[in-house]
Amino acid sequence: MEENWLSDLDLDLNTTIMFDLNRSEESGAEYNCDTESSITFQFYTWGVLANIITVYGIVGNVLSILVLRHRMMQSSTSIYLISLAVYDTGVLLSMCLFLALPTLYLEKGLLEDYYYAYKYMHPFCYPIALVAQTGTIYTTLAFTVERYIAVCHPLKAANTCTRSRTKRVIVLIFLCCVIYNIPRFLESETIEVWNEYYNRTEPQIQQTELGTSKAYKEVYFIYLQLFIMFLFPFSFLAVLNMQLIRAVKVAQFTRRQMSVGSSKTPKAPTKEPNLTIMLIAVVMVFLVCQLPSVIDNILWTIFDAEILNCSLHYIRFTTLSNLMVVINSAINFVIYCLFGKRFRQVFVKMFIPCKKRKNQYKYVMYESTMNSRVGGVQKPNGNGKMYDTESTFL
Repeated sequence: MEENWLSDLDLDLNTTIMFDLNRSEESGAEYNCDTESSITFQFYTWGVLANIITVYGIVGNVLSILVLRHRMMQSSTSIYLISLAVYDTGVLLSMCLFLALPTLYLEKGLLEDYYYAYKYMHPFCYPIALVAQTGTIYTTLAFTVERYIAVCHPLKAANTCTRSRTKRVIVLIFLCCVIYNIPRFLESETIEVWNEYYNRTEPQIQQTELGTSKAYKEVYFIYLQLFIMFLFPFSFLAVLNMQLIRAVKVAQFTRRQMSVGSSKTPKAPTKEPNLTIMLIAVVMVFLVCQLPSVIDNILWTIFDAEILNCSLHYIRFTTLSNLMVVINSAINFVIYCLFGKRFRQVFVKMFIPCKKRKNQYKYVMYESTMNSRVGGVQKPNGNGKMYDTESTFL
């Protein structure tokens, strides 16, 4: 039986394991796992709900990129958010390709050709999906650090939070994500095996010598993965986010104190507070949606895989944890619209047509009792009366 190959993408449900159990059950192998209930639950969670969220999320990320590239949105933070939208789109596509579509065949018998084709794609596409997942985590961490510097250390922001530096950081994050996930390209391969039940050869994903190495699993999965993918970024994000929340509260309290005793409340610029609140919301949603997958990976490290794979409760939990990751990759557009005032303005300007208002004037003519002026604009009509006209802009 192959290992849970999605465990570190946070799309770590037992999709491949469930597939193999299903095929083995058809070929006569004995398992005590309730595979039918598991596949049905995954079908409605992934094949139906997650597919809908994925389509919406991809559309939302594309719209976010278009808005963030607008000249009115140009800033170092916008560059980070564009990079985040690209990584989120990669995660959503991975969800669709490796989790959602295969369940359509297992439950409804649809897309049989794709069900077998994706096993050939897995050794190459799965590591790319892991690069996207890693990029999502560290891009979120990067713009949180930048916002912390801008809010809590504003004197350093002018030299630190620049667009050129942001672009270099994004390139560095991408290179580090690729380098860190290079072993993923080497840990599995697709082979063809004979299936006596169907009397034909079928593709099967199996671990390579590196993938089955005990030292590799212990160092990469337990130590590196737990620290680099979870403990370090999540703890750092939690601390920085609390500092940002405190800074926003202090700023709001200061503005209220300044307005006390004043007949007219001073209008302070709201761009920075709005931006900070929007990014705090992004990080909060990220932490909430990713927390179940962190717990899932810890469980996968502690307990025996055979026990977890045959636990219906665990399979449902890990299925829902993957759904939370999908929601996180699809919801940022909603957060930008709710908390980003300038984002809303640019979005409306770009995508919601509105008729240009024409200049309208109201003309009023009334009888004048004044005498005619020499060289003036007033002239008598045929009855010898004078009239004035005035125009009002509507």
